[in-house]
Amino acid sequence: MGVFRRPELEKDNPVAPQMYVGPRRRLALARAASMSQVPASEDVTEMLQNLTAAAERFVAGVPASKQRHKERTALLKAITQAQRLLSDELPR
Repeated sequence: MGVFRRPELEKDNPVAPQMYVGPRRRLALARAASMSQVPASEDVTEMLQNLTAAAERFVAGVPASKQRHKERTALLKAITQAQRLLSDELPR
């Protein structure tokens, strides 16, 4: 049975070969990426507000532990920075 194993089909296999992307597909992907529009600043502000709210809910729902203290602190710092950025950006 071991002869027929295909490591590229195994989930989360870090040594699996990358899927081949030919030149036509690569050009099509590059063309599609260049044609996509850059979001307006209001869209970015709304996305940052949604992301901050989701991060706050996540931090509130995850119990504090010694193993995750660094990650929790980094996330709280990022939330604080995002809230400061948003508060400076909002019209007064």
